[in-house]
Amino acid sequence: MTDELAAVLPLLFLFGLLFANSGSPWDKDPARWTDQDAQLVLATSPWAQSVDAVMHDPRDDMEEYSAPLPAGERAGMAHQTNPAETGGHWDGGVGRNRMGSLPSLPVTVRWDSALPVREALQRVSKGPAPDASSDYIITVTGLIPAGRYRPAGGVATTSSSDGTSDKRNPEELLEAFMSSSRLLPRGEITIAPRNVKLDAASGAVHIFFPRTPPIEVKSKEVVFLTTFGGFKVRAKFRVKEMRYQGKLAL
Repeated sequence: MTDELAAVLPLLFLFGLLFANSGSPWDKDPARWTDQDAQLVLATSPWAQSVDAVMHDPRDDMEEYSAPLPAGERAGMAHQTNPAETGGHWDGGVGRNRMGSLPSLPVTVRWDSALPVREALQRVSKGPAPDASSDYIITVTGLIPAGRYRPAGGVATTSSSDGTSDKRNPEELLEAFMSSSRLLPRGEITIAPRNVKLDAASGAVHIFFPRTPPIEVKSKEVVFLTTFGGFKVRAKFRVKEMRYQGKLAL
């Protein structure tokens, strides 16, 4: 071995290590993830977005990415955007959007049904991930203050809760999310949810959408929409980027 080659080999080895560790966490073997990698998957990845919930503007056109909704569903969504009717309340954190015209609130929208997110959740929480075999699970955090609503018997309350009149019971809130939430694959049929759950302790809202019809790469983009208390959340995901271990992961 020449002196020149002996001097270059350590540098090549170092560059190889740097290259191997420079990719996104979702490009790595999950067995090699650090806690920081898992947090990146959960916070800023093709499956997780930080967006601003803004006061609903009636001029918004939700049909931009999908087939038109039936008139009854459209009327139901319009009804849910009235703050006085939905009963939504806010505990601060509301700012101004870029145009300076509508109040806004920072929220996170995440595909909890996607395999990389489920693996990241397992690493962070040390518990089992939710069953996502039959549903796309979209989780929204930041809309509901932690501890605002009471859980039913200490378990996350669903839209089939007992219907008591306690103002902190989340049934009306969950029904509002059922009415206003949609997945809009570009050029495909709008997907309505079939269940909503609330983690009362954290304020996270889990929205379950059926996997039939399935969202495919040909859709290119899928938009998630929901409203609460007059605030509208809109997050657009690029389907082709939501690949994990060579497969579409939703």
